[in-house]
Amino acid sequence: MQVFFEIVLLITAFLSVIPAIKIFKNRRDKKYTCLKVLIFSTFFWTLLILLERISSSQFLIYYAGMMRYPLKLLFASLMLCTIFQYVEYQFPKLLKGVLFIFVIVDFTIALTNTQTLLFLNLEVNQLSSFNDLYQAQNGSLFIYHLILSYVIAVLAIVLLFIFLTKQKGVRQYKEITRTLALSTAAVLVINLLQHMIYIVNIDLTYVSLVLFAYMLYDVIYKKDMIFNLRTSGRSEILANMREMYVLTDHEKSIVEVSPLLLDKYNLSFEEVVGKPFNFVVEKLKDKVTLYSEYDMTEDDYQYKDHYHLREKDFKLKGMNESGHMILLYDETQVYHLLRELNHLSNYDAMTGLNNRNYIEHKISEIKILDGLSIFSIDINGLKINNDYLGHERGDYLLKSLAKHLKTVFKNLKDKEIARIGGDEFIVMVKGLKESELKQKQKELLEICNNKDIMERISISVGYASTSEDDASIYQIIQKADILMYQMKDKVSKLYQQEMIAYIKLQDKFMR
Repeated sequence: MQVFFEIVLLITAFLSVIPAIKIFKNRRDKKYTCLKVLIFSTFFWTLLILLERISSSQFLIYYAGMMRYPLKLLFASLMLCTIFQYVEYQFPKLLKGVLFIFVIVDFTIALTNTQTLLFLNLEVNQLSSFNDLYQAQNGSLFIYHLILSYVIAVLAIVLLFIFLTKQKGVRQYKEITRTLALSTAAVLVINLLQHMIYIVNIDLTYVSLVLFAYMLYDVIYKKDMIFNLRTSGRSEILANMREMYVLTDHEKSIVEVSPLLLDKYNLSFEEVVGKPFNFVVEKLKDKVTLYSEYDMTEDDYQYKDHYHLREKDFKLKGMNESGHMILLYDETQVYHLLRELNHLSNYDAMTGLNNRNYIEHKISEIKILDGLSIFSIDINGLKINNDYLGHERGDYLLKSLAKHLKTVFKNLKDKEIARIGGDEFIVMVKGLKESELKQKQKELLEICNNKDIMERISISVGYASTSEDDASIYQIIQKADILMYQMKDKVSKLYQQEMIAYIKLQDKFMR
């Protein structure tokens, strides 16, 4: 059995060296400072054990062996500090101060043990070989020191378990939980072997603490995606990016969010980490529009911030986990500029209605003609009003008709109203019966009519609906135009004559 534990000691010593070398390469990174001190302390303890076993100096063997007592308490304290840093809680200053004092006291007692015998009932001059360090009776403070060390270590384990329970929705933490559970079980078994079954010249507490420290290194340093981003140098790129970003694991659960995004929309890291990416989308839906392609048709979008999404997959070297980087390009100003350009290209500046370009685009998108109806409207005598009363008069008629069209058709959800020429307008509606179409025509003629000729808008209106003979929407428009021109032939000349007579009577020639 002694040979077995000697092999375990060699493996443990090897395990203490690997993380020390890895972490030394990234020693400048400030995250997980306690973990780094823990790993380096583990390596220091390994050197002390090596010195204890190969030295011929009675003095060096004794004090190298005595250092294991304060190192146990130091290890437990650093484990607790590391867990606090991992779960991103502030390590209480009072607790830090108390633990620091305890460690200093422990080192003092260890260095003066040959006079006090508080940790080990053995003096320097009684030592013949390092085996005596493990066979001598424990001192009066040993049991209290052991209890304190394990209480701190258990507190660290409980804190980590609580954190992992809250993060159970994140896939990478499931593996961490399994690793932690196995390592904790191994630590308990190893310590029970030493304190209840076997008496060997190896401190199995060293073995268990090195194993647990290595587990923390594996959990935090190797499997912490954000820490790996930082130590690989990619964090500098992220920190200097103007774009906001969200990092997720391969199941789209959030592991990191741009601080700019959190600050701008008053979010906390705790409320989004571990949640699906769609959770953030839903959280910000009233303030933000996220899209892959521009959409100029939704009016309420103009009051939100607009971010263009681009998604990239990534995989960190040395990690089994892959993830997604979702970049949010702030294109709010571009969006508003495009909306303005879209408005200019699709809307009539005079009337505020859609223009010919817009309505032709809509017509090209129509695939089903069933239930479609077209109103063709034309202003009578617009040229006479422009020629005799000036273009301001013509502008007034155009704007007034646009206002009346919006009023008459305002209750219809499925409609398109557009000015398609100088004095030509078109209205596309769906789902209206013949009686309803006739009623809309009547309402439009009545609202435009007025006894005062200066307030009157003389119009001609024709409408047509889909029939079985129609092969395209243009045939429906043509039928509506024919009916509109039939009305125009009846009323247009009469209106022009009445208008000319009124102008002459009022002596309002402007030309």
